[in-house]
Amino acid sequence: MLSERLKTARAQRGMSQQSVALSLDPPKHRQSIGQYESGGDVPDLRTVEQLAAVLNVSPCWLAFGVDHDAK
Repeated sequence: MLSERLKTARAQRGMSQQSVALSLDPPKHRQSIGQYESGGDVPDLRTVEQLAAVLNVSPCWLAFGVDHDAK
């Protein structure tokens, strides 16, 4: 699930929910990231792309668990 992949990617980067939220354009509240991670809300496509960039992961992997770049 996107929520689990987001939480995992954030933890691997050692980032807080707050730091991820503030890295988005426009910045979001920490609670938004918490909602995404708990599955209480789903980010729109633009936000998924930004989250992937901030967390240095593929947007396809973050959204769907598919990594087209993996060999």
